[in-house]
Amino acid sequence: MNSTFTIVLWVAMIGVAIWFTIRMRNARKPKTPRNDRAARQERAVWAWANVVNSASETTAGNWVRVAMELEVHAPGSEVCLAKTTWLVERESLGYVETGKEISLRADPHDPHYVFPNGSWAKLPE
Repeated sequence: MNSTFTIVLWVAMIGVAIWFTIRMRNARKPKTPRNDRAARQERAVWAWANVVNSASETTAGNWVRVAMELEVHAPGSEVCLAKTTWLVERESLGYVETGKEISLRADPHDPHYVFPNGSWAKLPE
């Protein structure tokens, strides 16, 4: 009985040591941020931009495809130029005219990736 208990105790101790080693090794691995569109949109923060250039394409329905070049001002990063295409409601086209300031969301890791910050615009599918 005593030898069985000793064997089980040694096996349990070895198992705990292996578990602890694996856990510590995984904790040391640097966590790289995901860079797909959904992850960028999740971590995006409020920013603002000047519309440097905008061009709209006529589409059917209430949404218009607008290609824009933006001067993005995101907190904690340098001003950068970003190019994007959004679907904008027809009634809201005045928001994205050349020379206007707009509120948007930008990825803090790379502010070139911008997303609409309102219900009047959305990303094309």
